[in-house]
Amino acid sequence: MKFPLKKAALGIIIVSIILALFFLFFSQIESKEYHFSSNFLEGDSANNLLESKNPPLNILFLGIVGEESRGSFLTDSIFVIHLAPDAKKIAMISIPRDLWIQIPNLSQEMKINNLYALENKGRTFLKATDSNLISQKAEEITGLKIDHTVILELEGFGKLIDAIGGIDIWLEQDIFDPQLVNPHNPSEIFHLAAGWRHLDGDTAIKFVRTRYAPEGDFNRMQHQQLIIAALKDKLSKLADIWNLMTWLKIWQSLNNHFIVDLDFNALWQIFNLVKDISADQIEYIRITNRPPDELLQTTTFFDPSFEQDVYVLIPKKGFEEYQEIQNYIKEKISF
Repeated sequence: MKFPLKKAALGIIIVSIILALFFLFFSQIESKEYHFSSNFLEGDSANNLLESKNPPLNILFLGIVGEESRGSFLTDSIFVIHLAPDAKKIAMISIPRDLWIQIPNLSQEMKINNLYALENKGRTFLKATDSNLISQKAEEITGLKIDHTVILELEGFGKLIDAIGGIDIWLEQDIFDPQLVNPHNPSEIFHLAAGWRHLDGDTAIKFVRTRYAPEGDFNRMQHQQLIIAALKDKLSKLADIWNLMTWLKIWQSLNNHFIVDLDFNALWQIFNLVKDISADQIEYIRITNRPPDELLQTTTFFDPSFEQDVYVLIPKKGFEEYQEIQNYIKEKISF
């Protein structure tokens, strides 16, 4: 059977961007720098949208658990990638999943991580292409116009880890979560002992989902950083021996697990910018209730879907008051 080369090329570039954005998002972690290298991807686009005198580009990245899971379309990871071509800089803006918001154009309220699920209710993943509500909300919160959206299923992330032979992480303390099960023995709760651990895709997925700790989702974010750092190191070690077939294998591990609304040329142009960005050219922006900035406050709101009060985050200035957050982001991205 002939392999569809144009589709393969598109897939490879999508994978490259997804991986590059993940790596850049957690770039402040001490880890060997990773450089994309593939002769297949070298070359200049005739109509490069990212040449000088081009406006910044903002990409909304959503990470979901995926089908066959409870809360399959809840966006556990939400961040905006701000690409500034002229300055050759990138800002990564993280939005907490527990932010309590008003649904655009409606009086109903909910957590922001439910907007994508609301808009795509009853659909299968590859047909869940509507992201207008969460894109509009991200614009209201950040003050940035969202140009494109990337959506990645967690299962695809696990398959990627399996495709490269797993990853190794160092745990300072035991991980214990009675709300999750051992992926290889459902009769046991999820537990990882302190020390070096080798994780396959299924175990890595459990690890990044656990939030059984006093810090909750902020603890989950630390786990995600640890996983990405380990993935980054593993890919660095493999890069020198990669060829086209390796890229195809990685693409196949993510195929049918992501949705993007960019065409081939735009993907190629973004890749050419992202691949050469170093750690000191990235501004990491986290919207949290933690010092020193404390842009959010913790409170409770009544959630009609659960018929009870739920823990949520709202802007420090009050519900739906995003001006302070917008000013903070504007200052940070004034490269």
